[in-house]
Amino acid sequence: MEPANALKLSSSSGYPVRRRDGSVPANSAIAHTYAKKDSSGNVTSESGGNRAYTTGSGPGTP
Repeated sequence: MEPANALKLSSSSGYPVRRRDGSVPANSAIAHTYAKKDSSGNVTSESGGNRAYTTGSGPGTP
């Protein structure tokens, strides 16, 4: 995990919902992990492996 490359999630929906809108090309494999940064700048990643997904063939397809 490279914290400098992390995408910040929005909390505009209220706790505990966090989100980030974006687009991913069709038929693509993606992976992510959650991390949190404390007020001192220390980064802690969630335990376990990355969460992995493959996008569908078009808009709105899992």
